[in-house]
Amino acid sequence: MAHKQGSKPRVTRLEADELSILCEQISLILRSGLPLHDGIEALCENYRHTRLADRFNALEQTVLTTGSLYQGIVAAGIFPRYMSEMAHIGERTGELDTVMSGLSQYYQREAKIRRAVLNAVTYPLILIAIMAVLIAVLIIRVLPIFQDVFRSMGIDAAANPWMQAGISTGKVVLALAGVLIVLLLLTLLLIRVDRSGRVRAFVFEHTPPLRKIQNQISAGRFASVMAMMLKSGFPLDESLKLVSGVISEKDVAQKVDECRARMEGGLSFPEAVEGLGIFETLHSRMIRVGFHAGQTDQVFKRLADIYEDEVDDAITHTVSIIEPSLVALMSVIIGAILLAVMLPLLSLMGGMA
Repeated sequence: MAHKQGSKPRVTRLEADELSILCEQISLILRSGLPLHDGIEALCENYRHTRLADRFNALEQTVLTTGSLYQGIVAAGIFPRYMSEMAHIGERTGELDTVMSGLSQYYQREAKIRRAVLNAVTYPLILIAIMAVLIAVLIIRVLPIFQDVFRSMGIDAAANPWMQAGISTGKVVLALAGVLIVLLLLTLLLIRVDRSGRVRAFVFEHTPPLRKIQNQISAGRFASVMAMMLKSGFPLDESLKLVSGVISEKDVAQKVDECRARMEGGLSFPEAVEGLGIFETLHSRMIRVGFHAGQTDQVFKRLADIYEDEVDDAITHTVSIIEPSLVALMSVIIGAILLAVMLPLLSLMGGMA
């Protein structure tokens, strides 16, 4: 065990695109009727001469020994917790092929989102860096020339309010641009290398638009897993246990556990869910109606589709405002640069008059 724990941090984490393709391949294997181990063996053959060869070998050997894809995914140690927990649920419900297909779409969408965010941030980030260099040149090379001109005219540049205002403005904007660049790059780097997901969770929790999206994702996961479990005949209590393991947000997982506790205290399932605030009021009413009609699984399936659409729309909207927001910030920086240049010029013109 110690060897495994020591080796995991050195393993490169799979990208969302790779996970999407891998899940789709597993889904095709399961639907083809091919024995799981034979299919996984053929799949792992593609990774024999890659940096992940030993990890996929662990996946293959564990599937051969246990017959469980879930245990194989855990043994490999390179897959997200959400993928392993969903595989576990898929095996419990007999819907593993459906789960893998759904995971393929999930990671494909996640890859698309990451590319959109990266494209929206990269261009303005480059502009900010260029502006920072330009401001530094103004402060280090250009403004000292103005100071020399003032001195040649017998004017004390250090006491000139216009010159000092220009220098101060340039320094402030340079500092702000530098801090912004460092924060953005550091955040992107930490999100990329953090295997635990804590950095990403922190960013989402403290950014209101992202926090709303995260809540919608959690509600969609809750609904999707509950629909699958109830359709397969699992009791509500056991379904809720598995749901709390799938949801990565601790506060939402605690709410799921609280829902179970409320049901044990005598509340009905709709009443227990409604008091948690996971779903919107209208959706909670849908759950109540579906529960009394004996169609709870169908209601949750519908809610999963609704929240998936809402998440897609929210992400598209958020990404669409990133670039205009950064461009607006760039306009402020450019204005500050012009101000830093024009103020000394105005002062010089006034001195010459």
